[in-house]
Amino acid sequence: MVRLFSTSARAAKDLSKIIDKSGKIPKIVGPATIYNPKSSASNYKGYLKAKLPAGLYYDPAPSSIHGSIHSETIPKSFLPANDPRREIVDELTAKDAEISKVAPVLHNKGEKTYHLKPEDIEEIKRLRLEDPVKNSRKALAKRFKCSPLFISLVSEPPKERKEEMEQVLEMIKSQWHPLRAAARADRKKRKALWYRA
Repeated sequence: MVRLFSTSARAAKDLSKIIDKSGKIPKIVGPATIYNPKSSASNYKGYLKAKLPAGLYYDPAPSSIHGSIHSETIPKSFLPANDPRREIVDELTAKDAEISKVAPVLHNKGEKTYHLKPEDIEEIKRLRLEDPVKNSRKALAKRFKCSPLFISLVSEPPKERKEEMEQVLEMIKSQWHPLRAAARADRKKRKALWYRA
């Protein structure tokens, strides 16, 4: 039977998985625990036993390239003159700039076009009054290559169509649960109070 009298060798062996010393600044690459980081994540003793050597480590926020409260987001001008982080701030922000260049565009706004002439607007009005079901805002927007909002700004459906749509809406509202109807009424009251000052 073999007995382990000391855990220091075990802790030191596992620290190589936690700290990456290949770069200029040592980087923490995993949870600082000597146990399995997934199955024993809640075991605080593993974090206490994995004694990290004293020093400066780069530990980026897990959710973003520049976290909200971590040291890498502190501007250089706010750091004291004798702070060792002053030497590495430029290197960290340079990496962030590289990453932001290759990041995908989340919302690409198209250029606004002003291609419709007064004749086109008259045509939109005529088509919408002729057959509002076939020539809906969406269909006209697709045909004239503009937004449905623009169609609603320049034209209106016939009064009969408006009344028909209001009847449909009233039918839907009549099927609402009383709690939902009360919540919508409260919302209306709150909106009315917004504009009182």
